[in-house]
Amino acid sequence: MTTANDNRSYGTSGEKAFLDRLAASKDAATLLSNYIAAAERRVAWGPIAKTEVLLYAELLLGNAQAAASTAQRVGRAAA
Repeated sequence: MTTANDNRSYGTSGEKAFLDRLAASKDAATLLSNYIAAAERRVAWGPIAKTEVLLYAELLLGNAQAAASTAQRVGRAAA
């Protein structure tokens, strides 16, 4: 259960942990891409370091895209 106190302590590390959970999903590339697109419209960042978080999201997106591409190539080679 989330409390008001939890929300006040949420910051850059919490946002990066959220991104890590997105990156662990089978739909990581789509989820991270959507996160980055939605961030352009986000107004309230509070204590979250916007630039740091977006760079981290882009790094994770690149990793997810590379993993998907590799899996696709391996799948074709095995066929």
